[in-house]
Amino acid sequence: MPRWGRTAAAVLAALVLCLSAAAACASMHEEIGHPALEMEARVGYDGMITYGKAIPLRVRVVNHGEDFEGALAVNAYVNKKEYDRFEIPVTLPQGSEREYLLAPTAYARQLVFTAEITRDGETLCAVNAEADRAANPGAMLVGVLSTRPQNLSNLNIDRENDVLNRYEQWQTVSLTPETFPEEETLLDAFGMLVTDDIDPETLSERQLELLDRWLRKGHILLCGGGAAGARSVAFFSGYTGLRVTGFSASDSVTGGLERSIGRTDSGRSLAVSLAEMEGAAPLASDAEGRGLVWRTEAGPGRIYTMAFEAGDAQLNAEQLMHWYWQQVLVTWDQGAYNGSLYSGGRETSAGVSYGTGIMPIAARSRILPGLLIAAGVPVLGSLCWLVLKKADRRQWMWAALPLLAAAATAGLVLLSGASQTNRPMAVITENIVQGGAGTLRSYVGITAAAPDYGRHTYATDGEKLLVNSYDYVDYEEDEDSKNSEPTILRTCYRGGSANEVSAVSVTPWESVSMSCEAKTALYGAVDGTVWMEEDGLHGEITNGTDCRLADGLLITSYGFASLPPLAPGEKADVFLEHRKAANPADPSFQDGGLYLNTILSMYSAVYQALGGDGDPYAEEDEKSLRSNMINNAAEQIRQEKAGRNYSVVGETAQFLFTARPEGLPVPRLSVDGKPVEQAASMSLLTAQVKYLEVGRSGLVFRPAGTDVPVRVGTDGNNRPAGEYRNPGAGTSYHSLVEQPTFRFDLESLRSVRLDKLQITMEEYYTRQSWAYALNARTGEWDEVPINEPIANPEDYLDAEGKLYLQFRSDTQDQYVDIPTPGLLIEGKLSDGRQ
Repeated sequence: MPRWGRTAAAVLAALVLCLSAAAACASMHEEIGHPALEMEARVGYDGMITYGKAIPLRVRVVNHGEDFEGALAVNAYVNKKEYDRFEIPVTLPQGSEREYLLAPTAYARQLVFTAEITRDGETLCAVNAEADRAANPGAMLVGVLSTRPQNLSNLNIDRENDVLNRYEQWQTVSLTPETFPEEETLLDAFGMLVTDDIDPETLSERQLELLDRWLRKGHILLCGGGAAGARSVAFFSGYTGLRVTGFSASDSVTGGLERSIGRTDSGRSLAVSLAEMEGAAPLASDAEGRGLVWRTEAGPGRIYTMAFEAGDAQLNAEQLMHWYWQQVLVTWDQGAYNGSLYSGGRETSAGVSYGTGIMPIAARSRILPGLLIAAGVPVLGSLCWLVLKKADRRQWMWAALPLLAAAATAGLVLLSGASQTNRPMAVITENIVQGGAGTLRSYVGITAAAPDYGRHTYATDGEKLLVNSYDYVDYEEDEDSKNSEPTILRTCYRGGSANEVSAVSVTPWESVSMSCEAKTALYGAVDGTVWMEEDGLHGEITNGTDCRLADGLLITSYGFASLPPLAPGEKADVFLEHRKAANPADPSFQDGGLYLNTILSMYSAVYQALGGDGDPYAEEDEKSLRSNMINNAAEQIRQEKAGRNYSVVGETAQFLFTARPEGLPVPRLSVDGKPVEQAASMSLLTAQVKYLEVGRSGLVFRPAGTDVPVRVGTDGNNRPAGEYRNPGAGTSYHSLVEQPTFRFDLESLRSVRLDKLQITMEEYYTRQSWAYALNARTGEWDEVPINEPIANPEDYLDAEGKLYLQFRSDTQDQYVDIPTPGLLIEGKLSDGRQ
């Protein structure tokens, strides 16, 4: 087909799709009755919804007729033109009544949601559910499990009552065991949960499973105490280690809470009932030393346990409790708090799989060769005629022409059969990540395309198949288009046993980018250990998987080394020799080198490991793809280790082994119910390697990034504050105007003879700042060099193994900053042990 023909077809297809969609959306919210089906729908939490986060749509269906099988669907606005559709299968025996749950996400203003029962594409029954109000999509949702949620309404923070002026908003949502989310996307919409006087044991097994997963993702839970606290405290004791030993009362609760966040005791006297607990030291105590609040880390998640009732009416009447928990989280858990503030957005694995935009689909058309063959027949016929005429053998033309026609026909048939333009194609990447626990997680990236336009359905055997897209939340009401509705279907998500999504292609060969998590076919784990000696980094890598691992690399933040292919069960030794980078600011890494005089950068090491001399990856696209997959796996491992505080950690020292498993089956993909036959694919395994801080010779070496400091405050005498303060956490950069002060916790080094202690920082930042270390012997701040060894390093480690650094500058520009500093430490075990 000529180019103008294809363009016209594409325009016509777009017009048809828009017209058909407009016809459908003209009745998007039209209610439809059915003699055999009775429907009732309600949306949100007591009529409240939000945008940009999944919301519940509960639909009760009664079947008065024969057995029924179909689908339940709802449309959710993406913007003024597009909408997404969410579907689940429905099975209703005769005379049955069932309640179904949908979890749509709307990104534009929408108050009416229409639940539809469909079969074979036909809408049989439809009913509307209208929300009463919509919460600000920028607000953190706080789920409240309490019989008196009105007492906890003071947790609501909006623009009018933002006492701390942090421009953050909280919105409480009353929950019960009946309305507590039973879908992961719904629970992930909540950044924080509060349990008060409702026994968590009343939640279903599914709800408790999701609660555990939610908490371990890095969210925050407040557990109330008081007279009703024994049940909640006992339930969460597996995380906290706390147990209730008795009950008492206190009249100095407000003062103890104020002191815990560094504020002066206001002297308020208020009698509050307390549950006395044992098992850990409290974060806040009253004047008599009775514990008030305990802080517990549950993996990356946080649990704050209260001795008092979360919904205590008298205490919550105090203005203090309106902003107290916000101040606690800002002070003690800024990283986890930041993650919770912005939780609830649709999470995809695209960032880890990174299969889009790097390896484009190469649909090799055979049209041009076919045209050349067809055009070549008369040309070759003419040449034959001239040759035969010159040889006076024109009578043989009767044989030459049929032979040419037969050869041309055979060529065209072969080209047609080999053409990739008549069936769907895909590029599939599987990024297998092995974290510190040794478990494997598979992130699949898919770029697929079909030869014709229209709606196509994609299905995999993975989980949470999502179309990767940028979703902008626009909930403002536009008076000019108040009654308008979107007319173009963007994506249709179908739940149930089949993990399917449908997307509309306006033009032929329009690529669709998707991602999901899947169960990998790779079994076992890589066992790796590395340690430092005088000559460099030594290590052992054992292939504990069931696949041969090829193109292996040990990559550190300071260099890399290649490894031979490893068969299952095979072990290889690896060594990175100490070398000096000629240009530390822009180092050139070579295979087998360890360049500790550079600023650590996993990205730079990965890029050079795949692009240096002797690079086995010939194609630029494939090299770029693998580089991105390794770096994203490194980020995933880093985030897993630090939880939602990973933004505070920034770049930390990492040791990774990466290789390509051979013979691993490609994750399955089907388009419109048919398997994809033509697919380029890549599988990659990246595993965290354990670093031993003490080498086999007794050498103690901690590269920069091993020890991550915390930001602390200072008192009036410029001494580190006695209580931990973290006003600058959540970022890897700190304003020099604030004289940022950091604490390194190095308790394990108290039995080590320090030979080298060095602050590491990019050279650019050393030109505008001076570093000072607190001398534990004199109590004074001593100026120390950056990126050079510090003299007498033992003077700066106090009796508790803590080291304090402060950075100063003569600038008054608040935008002049420094990154979080690193420490490079070298020594020997002081008792001579090896």
